[in-house]
Amino acid sequence: MRVLLAETNWNAMTAGAGLSEAGLLVTRVNDGTELLEFAKFGEQSAIVFDLDIPDMDGHKLLSDLRDRHPLMPIYVLSQNEDWAARRKAYELGADVVMAGDVNPAYLAAQIKAAVRRASGYASAQLKVGPMVLDTVLNHANINGTALHLTRKEYEILELLVLNRERLVTREALMAHLYAWDDEPDARIINVYLSRIRQQIEASGGDANMLETVWGLGYRISAQARPQGMAA
Repeated sequence: MRVLLAETNWNAMTAGAGLSEAGLLVTRVNDGTELLEFAKFGEQSAIVFDLDIPDMDGHKLLSDLRDRHPLMPIYVLSQNEDWAARRKAYELGADVVMAGDVNPAYLAAQIKAAVRRASGYASAQLKVGPMVLDTVLNHANINGTALHLTRKEYEILELLVLNRERLVTREALMAHLYAWDDEPDARIINVYLSRIRQQIEASGGDANMLETVWGLGYRISAQARPQGMAA
């Protein structure tokens, strides 16, 4: 899961460090203008910013973000514990307003739960056929046998599982993994997918549950399909 975070004060910096420690990918921006720009083109799972953002009105920023992303989980931080300001944030579409000093572990747990629910999962264990992916511990297994995955391999698998039975494009995978950082050749995705399939097979699963639909993208399914077939 990737979080877009405006790191504009110490409270937001604390949140960013805690989200990373909890296993979330974090894209950090410097102000509201950058937040809007990155939100327009990124592959984030959730957005976090402090209401007291320096370059624009925080409530206006929230309204603009919600207009552009009706279903995106948006978390607002605020050192101001005034209920009227918090109520206005909720009215404008904030999912959660955290007043006072942020608790990063609590924020991370809320974000993970919201992203899971948006994808149709009720618990932290995401199940697709014989595969179980644990979004708290950031690991996966097939019938109890662990898959030995690197961080990026886990992130690819998590994104595919959150979009189970649906195609995910190579571009979406690259944006999710690297955001606005320097990206390697897009063919690196083939290397990661090959490695994930090897781990699925080594753990007793059917590697074809992770499908390549040539020219369109990739998907994971409970029932393996022949490779290369379009939906």
